[in-house]
Amino acid sequence: MARGRKKILTPALEDYLTIIYEIQQKQPAARISTIARKVGVSLPSVTNAVRRLADLGYVEYEKYGLIVLTNKGKRKAQIMRILQQRICNFFYYVLGVPTDVSEKIAKHLSHYLTARARERVKEFYKLIIDFDTSKGEELRKFIEESRKLINVEQLPKEVLEDIHGPEVEEEEGE
Repeated sequence: MARGRKKILTPALEDYLTIIYEIQQKQPAARISTIARKVGVSLPSVTNAVRRLADLGYVEYEKYGLIVLTNKGKRKAQIMRILQQRICNFFYYVLGVPTDVSEKIAKHLSHYLTARARERVKEFYKLIIDFDTSKGEELRKFIEESRKLINVEQLPKEVLEDIHGPEVEEEEGE
């Protein structure tokens, strides 16, 4: 790996991984040019990213050749896609945020969740996505458990004040 290059899977590389995964759902392998068109970046940018993914063991790639996800790459891409879909569904179906905005939020937020946070999102998603009154007690227990995880027995005064405080309207386009 080139000097100065991070040996970690960055959010940008995760995006490339999910794009390659999407391409491989329709055809056996991806090409640099296909990825570049889909992402809207230059061929050298994609080549650099794919080399880094290969160095990290997420794809198999030879110069000017096809790009194929390894088992490790496929697993990671699937995890990212499922997480993004859950987050998107939550923002769309629970909060009523338009699809295009929900997808952008999901894409960005998914990069920063730890394994434990992803598990909590999954548990919350199961409770809330088709919520009805029969799940009220489960939701209460989930919230109590969440607060125990962060050692909070009751909400701080400023949080309670915030829910009862003055609302400031945002201007259109913000």
